[in-house]
Amino acid sequence: MSFDSDFEDGSSSVRKQRRQNEDRKRMAYRRAIEEYRESQALHAQVCDFPDIIEARRPGIWMH
Repeated sequence: MSFDSDFEDGSSSVRKQRRQNEDRKRMAYRRAIEEYRESQALHAQVCDFPDIIEARRPGIWMH
């Protein structure tokens, strides 16, 4: 009977470790998505004023 309880404890720790690894991957994925969205929003804000950006660059022709 002790063998069964040892096996169950081992398998539950394996499940717990697997779940923790999956959680870490999931959180890394979510952070990557958030960073991408933030960079896209910043890019959109900057691109709202291309004439100002171009005006500050000497020697660059506007099309």
